[in-house]
Amino acid sequence: MEHREKPLLEKRIAVVTAVKGSLGEGIARRFGREGAVVVAVDADREAAKRCAALITDAGGTAIARGADILAPGEAVRLCREVADELGGLDILVNAGQATTPVAPLRDKDPDNFGRAFREGPLAAILMMQAAYPHLQARGGGRIVNVGSFYGPTANCGVVDAVASDGALAALTRAAGVEWARENILVNFLQAGAPDIPEFHAYRQADRDAVDGLVANLALGRLADPVEDVGGAATFLASDEGCFVVGHTIFADGGQHLAAPAYDPGFKVV
Repeated sequence: MEHREKPLLEKRIAVVTAVKGSLGEGIARRFGREGAVVVAVDADREAAKRCAALITDAGGTAIARGADILAPGEAVRLCREVADELGGLDILVNAGQATTPVAPLRDKDPDNFGRAFREGPLAAILMMQAAYPHLQARGGGRIVNVGSFYGPTANCGVVDAVASDGALAALTRAAGVEWARENILVNFLQAGAPDIPEFHAYRQADRDAVDGLVANLALGRLADPVEDVGGAATFLASDEGCFVVGHTIFADGGQHLAAPAYDPGFKVV
């Protein structure tokens, strides 16, 4: 790995939500390696503690916060406490995504759409509004909204995830227009299928489908949550991304170019 004299996020205060998920945890760990003071946030307090411990054990700086972002006033309280305790807020990563049953649109439970939009776009909106005054007080900052790999592929059975990702992308563009003049840059990170235990479990159940997906990726491999997804998030959160706003970055190994998303258990009939 190339050595840099100064980490890209040195002493930046970064709040990363939904660190129980592989992408949120991967981004948080990469930020810690890049010198950020990471606030690992999750509704599952123990998951937040585990993520923070991974960062500190690797030599980084992190604290854990248990918070239900969707609870009234919780996002505002969280951001205010972080700013008071650490002296400000520079970076916000909204990594929350819902996992709902795979089913065709005609059979999809409307509650699945509600969950997808609450845990994705709505949680992002609440955190963005709560973080805004603290980012503004620092003279600007970075917001990275994280989507799944379903958004650009629009596969069967995951219409709620596709719609949620579309809303996140639109939110990112709109906020980018409103906040860029204050140097608060908002971007959307569309992550690829990650190399995580759950995906390996899918392979045990449907080896041909998973191997076919990976073979069709331009890079021919799944995404590493720390190196690949975390690396892209670091670019967007750092000074290297100072002229990127309202944009969708695909950290997916080319999945959106040629390969469908893998929908475990779903069969078109």
